[in-house]
Amino acid sequence: MITTFRKGVHPKSNKHRTCRLPIASPPLPDMVVVPLVQHIGAPAKPLKSRGDAVSPGEPLAEMGGRVSAGIHSPVAGTVKRLVQKPLPGGRMADHLEIVVDREATEAHGWERRPIDIDPDTIVKRIADAGIVGMGGATFPTHIKYSPPSTTPIDVFIVNGAECEPYLTCDHRLMVERASEIVSAVRVLHGVFSFEMILFGVEENKPDALSALEEAVREASDLPARVVTLAVKYPQGAEKMLIHAMTGRVVPAGKLPLDIGVIVSNVATLNAIYEATHLGKPLIDRVITVSGDGVHGPANLRVPIGTSFEHIAEVCGGIDEATKKVVVGGPMMGIAVPTLDYSVSKGVSGLLFFTDGHVPETTPCITCGRCVRVCPMNLMPLKFAAYAKANEFERVKAMGVENCFECGSCAFACPAKIPIVAWIRYAKNSIRARGV
Repeated sequence: MITTFRKGVHPKSNKHRTCRLPIASPPLPDMVVVPLVQHIGAPAKPLKSRGDAVSPGEPLAEMGGRVSAGIHSPVAGTVKRLVQKPLPGGRMADHLEIVVDREATEAHGWERRPIDIDPDTIVKRIADAGIVGMGGATFPTHIKYSPPSTTPIDVFIVNGAECEPYLTCDHRLMVERASEIVSAVRVLHGVFSFEMILFGVEENKPDALSALEEAVREASDLPARVVTLAVKYPQGAEKMLIHAMTGRVVPAGKLPLDIGVIVSNVATLNAIYEATHLGKPLIDRVITVSGDGVHGPANLRVPIGTSFEHIAEVCGGIDEATKKVVVGGPMMGIAVPTLDYSVSKGVSGLLFFTDGHVPETTPCITCGRCVRVCPMNLMPLKFAAYAKANEFERVKAMGVENCFECGSCAFACPAKIPIVAWIRYAKNSIRARGV
């Protein structure tokens, strides 16, 4: 049976450019620029300074608080300097520039190590590896796996939906590393003893479904099964996924933990496998490079800190007609003005588009399409109108914090109103003013 959630939208998937391309490892760059803010929570505190030699996996920065994540060197090399640069979205953050020693980096290997299923040991290993949610949320994973003792967890959901158009990095991980993903789930099952483990994959990924089904069959002692999901956006959002697969509803203002569920993205689980089985911190990730503006679309495993410019070069360069570069997917991603940024733990894609046209906005006609597609049953048109009028108390009272900015409303709006932009404006204003 194919399952899904209520509402949502159906943007064109545009995954055909990369869905059959195996994950490749391009040549190393001359330098990596590693941001020290790659997660939700407190920025990491630098441990290295100019002239320090580093090796792959060596800590570069430590957690800046309980909700934070450490950062490790993706390469062997020498720290050039600590510099402040903007992140995609505009926030300023410290970055460590590291001149890469290619020979030493390529010679480094990771050896398989024994697995200790002791809950505290596993969670500590995940924390020590600096793992965060790699589906885009970047919430420190060790916090997710440390629920209060009074909160029983009985369901674990593996998120393989990858509903954002263009992106296929998770798809390729499921095809190529299904057994490793299941091995990571086995480790977590040893900690939590889940009653039910569900792998959710959209039906437009038949090879990923087959690979996971085979891996789950081989792990016959796990209470696991693969669930086929309808192709719909935002199918991969936690609350939508939980409702589609279990029927449970996460109340407003609550977390999946509050209803006994943990959800993890397949890329996060692959990182957990590498941390628990190999002792490898989160120092690289798979990204999708696509769009009609890049000459060689690809799925690439790249070191954290690899510049967008280097990625464009190894993909054959970009078309001179390219007018927009988006970090992430087209629905929730962020457009950037230059390629002077680098890959962080939460970057799942880099998209190049030749059509940079911004549609003309017309007045809202209160047609209600944004309301009909909102998966959280909110009132996006009201959020936009009140935000535009700077009536932030009214926006807050209507529950704007429950919006996870999926972009379904803006996609469906016939007036082309940038609803999500107004929602972000309202949220930032509410936080800044303490409304």
